Amino acid sequence: MYTIIKYTMRWISEWLFKEHVEQIVVDKFQEKLLETYLYTRKQELQQRIEKVRSTLDTQAHGIHQNKTREVLPSSELRRKNEEPRVQTQTSQTGIDDIKAKLLGKMKK
Repeated sequence: MYTIIKYTMRWISEWLFKEHVEQIVVDKFQEKLLETYLYTRKQELQQRIEKVRSTLDTQAHGIHQNKTREVLPSSELRRKNEEPRVQTQTSQTGIDDIKAKLLGKMKK
C-alpha cells in the first residue's frame, strides 16, 4: 500500500511540475550557452587587441610629458585692444548675397 501511495505521489508531482522543471532546465542551458559564447567572444577580442597592440609602435602612446605652465593671476591679463570687436555696419553687397542665398538665387 505504501508503494502505491509513493508512486501515485510521484506521478502527480511529475504531472504538475514536469513542464516547469523542463522550462527551468532549458532556461539554464540557454543562459550557460550565452555565457560561454560571451566569454569566448571576449577572449577573442582580447587576443585581437593584443595582436594589434604588438604590431603597433606603442612606445609613444600613453606617455605624457609633464609640462608646467606658468599661470598668471587674472589681474595681469590684458587685451591688446580694449575696444569691443563688434561689427557695426554691414555692407550692402553682403546683405544682398544673403537675401539671394535665402531666396535660392545663388551667384555663379
